[in-house]
Amino acid sequence: MRRRELAATVLGDVVAPLVLFYGLRAGGVAPGPALLAGAAVPAGRALWVLLRHRRVKWFAVLVLVLCVASAATALVGGDDRVLLAREALVTAALGVVLLASVPSARPVLFTIGRLTLTETGHSPDEWDLRWARSARFRGIWRWLTAGWAAGLFLDAALRVVVAHTLPIDMVPAVHAVQWCVVLAVLLVAGQVWLRLPRHRELVFS
Repeated sequence: MRRRELAATVLGDVVAPLVLFYGLRAGGVAPGPALLAGAAVPAGRALWVLLRHRRVKWFAVLVLVLCVASAATALVGGDDRVLLAREALVTAALGVVLLASVPSARPVLFTIGRLTLTETGHSPDEWDLRWARSARFRGIWRWLTAGWAAGLFLDAALRVVVAHTLPIDMVPAVHAVQWCVVLAVLLVAGQVWLRLPRHRELVFS
């Protein structure tokens, strides 16, 4: 189920907007309207997620709000590059959420790891005990969550730089590739961190 959700997210929030943007540009549509048309795809998907689950999904709300804000910016004469830079707000907001969770009772990355453990059929009780008893175990997940937050902030900064320096038609593709690279680096670095000799036994045993 999680793989299908991931595939739907990639197709709906990355691939479809790119296809629509470059298809419209090839047909002679100006960058601004093409960008807004591309943004309509993840906005529609976010609205569908909210209606389907009938409860607040904070990431879907964030995507929907940012898409509406982009449309409002365009209507009042916003620059195309401002629209291109809007995606930086998404990753920056995610970074803020992760960073804010670091000192909390359950950092985001620990919560995700615990959920993954449960979905693979393992009991999370041992992890809960380690969290309660081991400062080192808590530190592992807090540092990992902080590292992801830093990576997301870097991604947001790069998005702004790319949006204001590269040719407009290159930016959406570069942003998509950049996100895949950043996500891959964070995932690999996270696994390396968790599997360090001083962490491995505490996390995986």
